[in-house]
Amino acid sequence: MNLYGVVPGNNILMIGAGNIGLIVSYQLLQAGIKVEAVVEALPRIGGYLVHASKIRRLGIPIYTSHTLKEVHGTDFVEKALISEINQNYEFIPGTEKEFEVDTICLAVGLSPLSDLLWQAGCQMKYVPELCGYVALRDNNMKTTIDKIYIAGDVAGIEEASSAMLEGQIAGLNSAVSLGFKCDNYEEQDKKLKAELKELRDNPLSEEIKIGIEKVLIKKGRD
Repeated sequence: MNLYGVVPGNNILMIGAGNIGLIVSYQLLQAGIKVEAVVEALPRIGGYLVHASKIRRLGIPIYTSHTLKEVHGTDFVEKALISEINQNYEFIPGTEKEFEVDTICLAVGLSPLSDLLWQAGCQMKYVPELCGYVALRDNNMKTTIDKIYIAGDVAGIEEASSAMLEGQIAGLNSAVSLGFKCDNYEEQDKKLKAELKELRDNPLSEEIKIGIEKVLIKKGRD
C-alpha cells in the first residue's frame, strides 16, 4: 500500500496484535479501509498500548485469546470465523464470531532476515524459539566475527522494547571495542543488561530465554 498506492481490500481482518498488526491496522483505517477486528492468540496485546488505544478509539475491537478458525470463499475471501482458545490453544466451543471480510492480513510469523550475517561468515544456528536462523553472540551482542554486533529481529524475534535495549547494548560495546571513550561504561552496560533481563522476566518470554541460551557465547563482559 505504501509502495504502490494500492489498497489490499475493503474489509480486513487483522491477525496479530503486536506492534506491526496494530500500526498497519491504523494505517489501513487512515487509507479509508474498514478493519473489522484485530485477533490475537495470546491473552494480552503484544504491541504498545498507545497503538492499541488509537484503533480502539476508532471502534475497532481487539480479541485476545482468539485465533482464526475458518476462512470461506470461492475466488476470494468472503468471510472468516474466529474462536476463543484456552491456555492450550484449543478452540472453546460456542465462542465463534463471524466476520464478512474480503482480506485477511497476517501480522504474525516473522523470521530473522539474516542474509548479511550468513555472507559475512558469522556462525549461525537454527533456533525455533527465536523463529529462525540467528547468529551466535555473547552478552555484548557481538557475533563470532569480530566487530559485527547484532540487535533486534536479526537476533531473534521479540518485541520492540527488547530490540531497543539490545541496540543500546550493541552500540555501547561496539563503540568501546573501537576505542571510543566512555567514562561510565561499566555502569551503563550493567544497567542496560539488567533492564533487558527484567523485561524478559515473565512467563511469555520463557521460550525466548531458552532460545537465547542456545546461541549465547558465554564469555566477554557480563
